[in-house]
This record gives sequence, C-alpha cells and structure tokens, in this order.
Amino acid sequence: MPHTCSRFAIVIFALLVVSGCVSPESAAPEPEPEVSAVELNLPDPLAVGCDCEAMVVVAENYFDRGVRALAARDYDQAATYFERHRDSAGSEAQREADVGIAFVTLMSEASIATADSAASGVDERAEVMILALAAVQTLEGRLEALDALNKAISEDLEKREEALKRLRDLTLGQ
Repeated sequence: MPHTCSRFAIVIFALLVVSGCVSPESAAPEPEPEVSAVELNLPDPLAVGCDCEAMVVVAENYFDRGVRALAARDYDQAATYFERHRDSAGSEAQREADVGIAFVTLMSEASIATADSAASGVDERAEVMILALAAVQTLEGRLEALDALNKAISEDLEKREEALKRLRDLTLGQ
C-alpha cells in the first residue's frame, strides 16, 4: 500500500508538471474601455535593423535542463541535472529535484524507456506530456496487477478460513 501511495503521488506530480505547461484561461474577459484614436510612436524594429532574437537572454537552470533531458529520454543525464539542481539552493529547488528524480526513476523502470522520441517530431513540452501519460499507463498496469494479486490472496484467505472453520468443527465435535 505505501508503494501504491507513492506511485499515486508521482502520477499526481507528473500531471501537475504537465498542467504547468498549459497556459491558464481567463474566467471572464474584461470589457475593453473605449479608446480614442491614439497614435503609437514606437520605433519599427525592422527599420532600425534590430536583431531582437540575439537580445533575448534565456535564464536556464539545471531543472530546465533536466526536463529537456527527460523530453529527450536521456534519463541518466536528467537525473544528473536534477541532482545539480538540488545542490543549487533553496527548499523549492530541493522539492523540484526530488520530484524530477522520482519521475526519472519511474520512467527508467518503465518499458517505454526504449521508445525513440526523436522520430516523434513534437515539442519538448508535448514529449514530457507523452512521458507523463506513459507513466500513468504504467502505474495503471501495476495497479491492475496488484488488484489481481489482492483478489487471488483474498480468495486464498477465504479458503483457508473455511478450512480452519471445518477443522475447528471437527476438533470440537469429537
């Protein structure tokens, strides 16, 4: 039962990670105020010759790199990045790293770990979502196996209890 709870927690985390990739929809759009004709005087980046993409600086940490490695299904590298993220700082980094490592462990144990992700041609976020769904399917399969085992054990227990009852009746009857 503790393994089932921890696996369920991992599935919940995976769904939270995947849901974090989706932008939230606003509940109700705010009415736009009436605007009089306003002339914008912003410079045209094309006219100035601005290389805007070169100006963008992406702050990427080890957690981001770990997620990218997960998307590429490089579980060893992802685990390394998550370990480095844990050492970076803060309790938030600790929690993120623990969840990442748990997800890496689950995925590396799953049979889908050998599938080729490069051929799928999807975005990294979609690839992580595919992995999360695969993790859910893997856990569901494990739950079904555990349910079947539990049913067999319960039936065996009932048979043993019935046999013990008959044995008591025979013993007390003499």
